[in-house]
Amino acid sequence: MTASVVALSVQTGSGGFAMAHRIAEKLGYRYYDWEITSEAATRAGVSPNDVIASERVPGFIERVMRRLGAASAVSIDGTAVFADPSPQVWNTAIASLDSDSYRPVIERVVEELADQGKAVIVGHAAQWTLRDSPGVLRVLVTGSVPQRAARLSEEQSIDLKRAETLIKQSDKDRSELLKRVYHFDWLAAGMYDITINTDRLDVDFATELVLQAANATYSGD
Repeated sequence: MTASVVALSVQTGSGGFAMAHRIAEKLGYRYYDWEITSEAATRAGVSPNDVIASERVPGFIERVMRRLGAASAVSIDGTAVFADPSPQVWNTAIASLDSDSYRPVIERVVEELADQGKAVIVGHAAQWTLRDSPGVLRVLVTGSVPQRAARLSEEQSIDLKRAETLIKQSDKDRSELLKRVYHFDWLAAGMYDITINTDRLDVDFATELVLQAANATYSGD
């Protein structure tokens, strides 16, 4: 049986985002990453760039969830992600959250997206949230700093040294966030079913490897 969900964790410059799009296209699944960011920005009344810049700040998450609490559902591609019992319930619950209490809210969204099936989810700690869920293939797309910097430099037409700085900062931020909020090492091999190092593998070949693994994943049906 083919995996109902492919959850990818991607290091910056690894080519993982291109892989995720191709995997979704080939499987005929919905792709969730930027779409979630865009929807959150719309509901929060801010720009997507504000979401990207502030996503790791607990205060921003609180503002987003307060705004989402005023809506009956989050709709992505016409699909309801979760229903809200009432704005008052959401606003009361969110008002009581501290920085360590955001995890259940984020997990709820990821779990309900996964429950709908036929999804490729990039990031959002899905590898942790869905770790015990049947039919989920968890994938880490990684690579060395020099190789990732070279790829990022070419993709974004930036200086190689600048690309390396951005990659190191991204790795540091991601590691600190997931350890602080989710209490796990996001690069630990045990968190994934397969790990793809793209230093020597091109995106097409790496994508095919993930597709083969997805087709061999037990779905629990």
